Amino acid sequence: MIKPAVSVVVETITARECATAVTLPDHLSDTIAALHAQTYPRELMEIIVVIDDQVDGTTVDELRRRYPSVKLGSSGCSNYFAAKNAGAALAAGAIIALVDGDCVPASDWLEALVGRFERGADAVAGRTRYTGESLLARTFSVPDFANVVEDQAGAASAFNLNNVAFRREVLLANPLEARIRRNGGCFFLYARLRAAGARIVYEERAIVEHGLDIRGLGFVRKHFDRGYDAVTVYRLDERALLRGTPLFRRVGAAALAPIVGRRIVLDWVRLARHHRQIGISPFALPYFAAVVVGTRMIELAGGLLAALHPQR
Repeated sequence: MIKPAVSVVVETITARECATAVTLPDHLSDTIAALHAQTYPRELMEIIVVIDDQVDGTTVDELRRRYPSVKLGSSGCSNYFAAKNAGAALAAGAIIALVDGDCVPASDWLEALVGRFERGADAVAGRTRYTGESLLARTFSVPDFANVVEDQAGAASAFNLNNVAFRREVLLANPLEARIRRNGGCFFLYARLRAAGARIVYEERAIVEHGLDIRGLGFVRKHFDRGYDAVTVYRLDERALLRGTPLFRRVGAAALAPIVGRRIVLDWVRLARHHRQIGISPFALPYFAAVVVGTRMIELAGGLLAALHPQR
């Protein structure tokens, strides 16, 4: 079968958020090198790096010098979802793959993702984990990424925007919601696509390693912001595609505790049913069950602040 042309979109916001002394071109070097090392035919790939109004002209010039084969695009504003949309709008490939600027895909990442489209998929979700085998990397990977598994019907339970591919026409017809500040746009898009009848599958061989930044309260802040942004998603969910939307609209902040409680139960069920797929031992289930409770409580705090004081 003839392989399709693929456009890989790399946003630069996550790379800048790491706030290290490393310049943006340096920070992107591992991601770009990994894309150049893909086993997928190079002549069928284009790499699109999306910059925004927070990237200065000197940095843009250095990106052009360091990575001449990369197509540069601009989103015009510093928003994660707007950057993904801008890259998709520039894409020429029949398949659009998304990866973040702080991620390193395995060499056969694209081969694994694209291969699933031959069987009629509209989107393919890959497997993301934090880099390394440390206890922190393995621990944080579960609440952050292990909600993406293959369910009993053979479909993906969700997808992460740092490791997913779409048929071009599907993504262009369903752009990401750029009114969301930073988190929740992936699951909102997933819900919209599922409601439209799209077929979304999971490919565990499509592996991406995500940079792990645990300095200060980074992990706590990340989950607090997830909870905060979830309230924005409920407010934008005009079709009530998400289960929590009707309850939130009826009772506001009072809905968040039962919504989070339900999520914890679903997390526990997923851990029990899919622990082998997730990659954890049955003996470790109590530990990870406690981890997901802790992260959900942090998200609840963020959601309550958003509901009670939306102008944070």
